[in-house]
Amino acid sequence: MPLLFRILIGLGLLGICGCNLNYYWHLARGQSRVVYNRVPVQTLLARPNLAAQTRTQLELIQAILRYAESVGLKTDDQYTTFYDTGGDPISWNVSACPPDRFSPYTWNFPFVGELPYKGFFRRALADEQRDALVAAGYDSIVRPVSAYSTLGIFSDPILSSMLGYAPDQLADLTLHELTHALVYAPGQTDYNESLATFVGRQGSLLFLAQHFGTDTPLLQQAEARRADAALFRHFMTETVAALDSLYALGLPRSVVLRDRQVVFAQRQRDFTLIKEQFTHNQYDGFLQWELNNARLLSYRRYNANLALFSAVYRARSEDLAGALEVFAACAEDGNPWQCLRVATEAEEDRIGDAVQAKGTKDYFTDG
Repeated sequence: MPLLFRILIGLGLLGICGCNLNYYWHLARGQSRVVYNRVPVQTLLARPNLAAQTRTQLELIQAILRYAESVGLKTDDQYTTFYDTGGDPISWNVSACPPDRFSPYTWNFPFVGELPYKGFFRRALADEQRDALVAAGYDSIVRPVSAYSTLGIFSDPILSSMLGYAPDQLADLTLHELTHALVYAPGQTDYNESLATFVGRQGSLLFLAQHFGTDTPLLQQAEARRADAALFRHFMTETVAALDSLYALGLPRSVVLRDRQVVFAQRQRDFTLIKEQFTHNQYDGFLQWELNNARLLSYRRYNANLALFSAVYRARSEDLAGALEVFAACAEDGNPWQCLRVATEAEEDRIGDAVQAKGTKDYFTDG
């Protein structure tokens, strides 16, 4: 099975022994299945009987890739093939957290370092891992994965599950995953995922305006979706802060587990007071959530310090390519968040000096 061994080498898994060997072998087999069953996009587009919706989506992804390249993302041979997931998620991630504090359970992997989640190509294995963590006293969840990045090790395919997305969502997801291939800070998952969230959301808006025109209803729909996301992000920040305040009191574990239910129930009541502010009802599911620290941390992981990324973007005169250069440089720093703050302050000082030289005020505004 030559390809399988090439995949093992590509994933850095040969030479690893011990209790994780079966897990890594499972990953290699899952990735090999994807590689073996990919179909070139151009082969699909050459089929005269290809469904019109599929053709439209595949051609749209080609346009997204051209845009991604124009802002400095690494496209290489990414998304030049297609893989049919058979209607299932491509994989499942397991994450966990103690129920009395926000401290993610982590795993260590070759090359990518410490991660607060563990991926599986088989749902049964993910469920087994979650159940073991719950038995050990952790909050734990299994989350379906709509797409993932191999960080440029392999040519990631377009997944059949992606073809049902609206244009802004498709652009968001594609740019999100391509960001991982360009910028990756080992052991800094919150930075990596939140950066990709920012680039996907901001880049998709820029792409829609460029590709469809600034007056397209698609752009208005996307902006409404982003406004909903910002509102829910603010609400979730307050929710996590309320629970974090409880966890910081140093109360006995039994008391914390009782009181956290009271805090969370109050936050669900609070949500009913603001739900009418949302354009769409996609966040109403929060009212049925069961309190689970792993789920709350999973949300925060993709939404940390987005205002800081936005500040860098504005400081670079809303040039996404220029902002990506800063984001990539900070990924090489031991503390990427502090690096962003320093970079933003330095850019503000530079602009401030230029403004003073021209005798103009309020050139840069930090909103």
